[in-house]
Amino acid sequence: MPVLSQQDLTFFHKNGYVIARKVIDRAQAERTAEAVWAFSGKKPDDPETWYEEGKGIMVEVYHQQAMWDNRTNPRVHQAFSQIWNNEKLWVSHDRASISPPNRDPEAKEHNLHWDMNIDNPPFSFGVQGVLYLNDTPAEQGAFICVPGFQHKLEDWLANLPKGAKPKEQDLLALGTKRIGAEAGDLVLWQTALPHTASLNRGTSPRVAQYITMWPAGEKNPDARQRHVAFWRDRLAGFRYAEEREHDEVPPAKLTPLGRKLVGLDPWHKKENSYVHPMSARRRQRRRLRG
Repeated sequence: MPVLSQQDLTFFHKNGYVIARKVIDRAQAERTAEAVWAFSGKKPDDPETWYEEGKGIMVEVYHQQAMWDNRTNPRVHQAFSQIWNNEKLWVSHDRASISPPNRDPEAKEHNLHWDMNIDNPPFSFGVQGVLYLNDTPAEQGAFICVPGFQHKLEDWLANLPKGAKPKEQDLLALGTKRIGAEAGDLVLWQTALPHTASLNRGTSPRVAQYITMWPAGEKNPDARQRHVAFWRDRLAGFRYAEEREHDEVPPAKLTPLGRKLVGLDPWHKKENSYVHPMSARRRQRRRLRG
């Protein structure tokens, strides 16, 4: 049974986001959350460890086995494949986050952003995802976006006052929605949607893993080598991140699907199905003689 129904896909194309339900089971989500907490040095049962001065919610962890198990999970891949209408994808090496409850009752919501260049329309299609590793009600730091804005973005940019900077506008005023979901659910959204992780006004931290897929660039050997090297050498995704995992963990174990998503194996190997007729006759004679 497909992860996303036709109704889900219609909703995605209209609103720019959709929830892929239960792409991993709750036990796997909990195992991943435990790995993220352990890497961060924080303790889920000790609120005093949740807050670090000057640091945001991101955890620069990339190569824990549980995270790779999620990236290469068949249901995660199928959800992205349905969105792209293409199974031949590569997976990103994104990090995780821990968003604790905000301690300032007067704090204002974070402004939204795009993870793409919005300077040169028209924009190509892209999709991103965040995997909830614990139950995340809307008020608990859930993903927030402006539904349907992917259809309006180019006109909105064209109508801004001369000299106005798009990313400095009050994007929250465009009409936002917080997307709550359960542990093991994957929120997918189009890159043209302004979005962010909302302020956590709940009582528990939100723990999440970011996952993206896009059509495999198998015709570009340099891109494939870089993609494989990130997994093989346990590299960090940002230059400022310490590459702890390069020394702390071995390369993650990969399934056959995982090897394709990393770029180690091609999606479809070319096989020579042609058999010279003379060769076939010779094999037949040998069998008869034997």
